[in-house]
Amino acid sequence: MCSLILLSRKRNKVFATKVALLSILFLFSLIIAGFHCPQKLHADIGDHTNPIGVGWNDCCLEIVRDAQACGDERLATYIENWPLPDELGPTQCQIIASIDKKILKPAWLKKASESVWTDFVHLRQQRALYFFEKAKDEIQKQKKSRSRDGMQSSNDSMRLLVRVLRENPNHAMSRRALGYVRHGDQWVWPNVARQLTQKKEYSPDEGWLRNGKKIIQTSPPNSLALPGRSRTQPSDTALQLFHSDHWHIQSTAGLPHAAALAKQLELTRFIWRQVFPGFVLTPVELSRRIVGQARPRPTSLFKVVLLANREEYINSLHALEPNIGKTLGIYWTPTQTAWFFSNQDADMKTVEHEATHQLFAESWPTSPLAGSKHGMWALEAAACYMESLEKTDFGFTAGGRRNGRVPAARERLLDDNYFIPLRQLSKLGRSALQQEPELPKIYSQLSGLADFFMNGERGRYRNAFIEYLVQLYRGTAEQETLWKLCESSPEELDSAYKRYLSSP
Repeated sequence: MCSLILLSRKRNKVFATKVALLSILFLFSLIIAGFHCPQKLHADIGDHTNPIGVGWNDCCLEIVRDAQACGDERLATYIENWPLPDELGPTQCQIIASIDKKILKPAWLKKASESVWTDFVHLRQQRALYFFEKAKDEIQKQKKSRSRDGMQSSNDSMRLLVRVLRENPNHAMSRRALGYVRHGDQWVWPNVARQLTQKKEYSPDEGWLRNGKKIIQTSPPNSLALPGRSRTQPSDTALQLFHSDHWHIQSTAGLPHAAALAKQLELTRFIWRQVFPGFVLTPVELSRRIVGQARPRPTSLFKVVLLANREEYINSLHALEPNIGKTLGIYWTPTQTAWFFSNQDADMKTVEHEATHQLFAESWPTSPLAGSKHGMWALEAAACYMESLEKTDFGFTAGGRRNGRVPAARERLLDDNYFIPLRQLSKLGRSALQQEPELPKIYSQLSGLADFFMNGERGRYRNAFIEYLVQLYRGTAEQETLWKLCESSPEELDSAYKRYLSSP
């Protein structure tokens, strides 16, 4: 029987009262249990293996058998399949885990198997403690290590903290580290806590309300502020406002469409923070959060305009962007506003793409000139990467050679022999990139490059690519920054990219 998991029912009840203690108690419990599965405690998280070893099935075997003995095959399967794919072996995509507000018994759980569910919850609490210890170790390692190019990354530590909350949603230090605050008996984003403190209520259909009533509009009725202009333009449709947790939406498309857009935007923000965690917080900032030296604060709302139809969208923005008719949405950097229009056939990938630009540009102070002189490809590549999201039972996946625009990148490379070397691509600024005659083909390659740098060679270059994005948005990157961070020449990276897309 695996000592990490198969505690007796009696000892499980005792342990449940202590699970929130710090890691010293966790380690002590392992010692007194005898370390019957020691090999499972030394698995290398950085190699994307199971955090308690590849022998997960052996460790949970008795719990699964208990579920089967209760006639609950669904629970048995649920427990067997609990580990995320990258905990069991290498994957070709990035794993994005959902986080519940708290652990709830499934509605389908049979009465006879409730004690088995309790054992499974205790297992998850122990896994949470293990993930947390690994996350702290990774933070300390990153704080101490400083390469010649000054790269430090919180990517792995934040990924592990998400795993902590997947196992134990009420783990206080992980919640605090990832940006949540406590309000009453729940963990919420600081923006939500601010609204709740002001006695407001949230309606999925109408946004944040005061005393059950719509918050007073801040814009004149039937008028729409245009980017770069002080005056407003009349709209044929009544202008309505929708406030979500992090977005302020002006809409002429009606509240139902604004509500749907807000839901998608909030989900995109949640996913973006897991896809590019090293952009969200540095190891030093993360460390201060964990020990309570820094408290997450409310942020300003992102601005979005949702228009009733494509015609209104084009008419509103044509003077500022002559090629607006070729777009389905746009993030307008000068006014920090994302623009969309209501479309029954709308592709949510457009929302994910433009919202990604907005999140990168506004989540913390960045240079308005990011990508203007060079490196624009990487900014677009990161947004294209977010188009590859796929829904799963555990949350989402991002990337993968079969998702997003990567199949098109593969076709351009292998069938059309189309490829722009990285050294040449990195020289292009915003204007130069947009004026390229074969822009659609370039965007396909950008998508392939993003997947390569995020997932190629088991994520070897992921930290470097995200750090490159950090430096681009800070305005400190140079043309050769990426390959210096990768510790490879651009020609070597070109060859590795071609191998990556060429492999079956």
